[in-house]
Amino acid sequence: MIDEIWTNHKDNVLEIGTFRVLDNAPIPVFVVTDDGHLLWANRIVQHELGIVAGDTAATCKDLLHSLEPYPPKNSELKVSDFFDAGKSSDTFQISVRSDRDEPVIWEFFTVILGDCKDCLQTALCLGQDITGTVIQQQHMKELMDQLEQQIAQRTETLNNTIAELEKEIMEKNRISDALTLSRERLKKISRHTLDILEADRQTISKELHDSIGASLAAIKFSLEEKEIVRSSNGNKLDDSLDKEVGYLAATIKETKRISANLRPSTLDDLGLAATIAWYLRQFHRLYGDIKIDYSSEISEQDIPEAMKINIYRIIQEGLTNAERHSNADIVQLSLEYCDGGHSISLSIADNGCGFDVKKTLANKDPLGGYGLVAMRERCEIFGGSFHLDSKTDGGTRMKAILPLK
Repeated sequence: MIDEIWTNHKDNVLEIGTFRVLDNAPIPVFVVTDDGHLLWANRIVQHELGIVAGDTAATCKDLLHSLEPYPPKNSELKVSDFFDAGKSSDTFQISVRSDRDEPVIWEFFTVILGDCKDCLQTALCLGQDITGTVIQQQHMKELMDQLEQQIAQRTETLNNTIAELEKEIMEKNRISDALTLSRERLKKISRHTLDILEADRQTISKELHDSIGASLAAIKFSLEEKEIVRSSNGNKLDDSLDKEVGYLAATIKETKRISANLRPSTLDDLGLAATIAWYLRQFHRLYGDIKIDYSSEISEQDIPEAMKINIYRIIQEGLTNAERHSNADIVQLSLEYCDGGHSISLSIADNGCGFDVKKTLANKDPLGGYGLVAMRERCEIFGGSFHLDSKTDGGTRMKAILPLK
């Protein structure tokens, strides 16, 4: 049949001898008509698709069932696909379902040959086996995907490492800044401590001069006067020394007061609770117009010895400030546990006139506001904190938190 078809069209198409050469070609070759007939297929096509020799005049239906577009598409392969490719000079790839169930991929180039005797258009399909190339491409694609995944993982790991390094750098910078700030603050505290010590010395010096010194001077003058009288009276003294004894008693009492202000002996002998009670009695005796509401939930044995004097000084300074500056008539003083029993909370609140905290702390006078700073520093020495809140005509509240461990 092939001889008859191509002999009638030898002026328009390749001679039949050419097809005999292509029959043994190492590439797949077949000829189809546009009505779906397979006119001829070479040995490779017959072998791969299981077409019986001499039965190549069958329709393309069996051929199309053995071929699929590659890569797979939603639509099935049609006879028109061969002719469309021939008109556009494009190649197309198909997947072959061979009798060996091995994947075979062919790439075809189609040539439109012309019309045969029944006015049917014919197409010559020349192909090549690209299975190895496709498998290699797939393998390369898998390798590229794996490489991209590895790169993505490495990139993610690197980004995480960079982020961690940036965090560490930020943390080191923060620590460095905090250390620098701590050093500056330590210098400031050291300078301020010297100022406080000097202010304390000035206060003590003033009290010794104005109180003890004046009392001793009065005793001296009185004794000198009586010595003059005694000398002029034949070593006889008519007046008693009761007045001088009274001066000495007052001086001794004042000396004890100053000593108690420096460090009350009851703190070492009786403890903090007794010292606070003693101080509140003294405060009430001197400033009876101020009512002190005192409450305590703290056990004496829970307080470290080194902390007791600091608690006492904070109370002393807080009540002194309330008496001197607040014009308050009620002061609330409390000691209680906080932070689950791991810290002590010391609170002093009054109903006085209040003050501008920033302005007071910014005062350049070495004696002005240093008591508030001293209270804060006493708290910070033990790793605690000091909070101060005051409003004009709204009273003042200070709270010290002191860790027990």
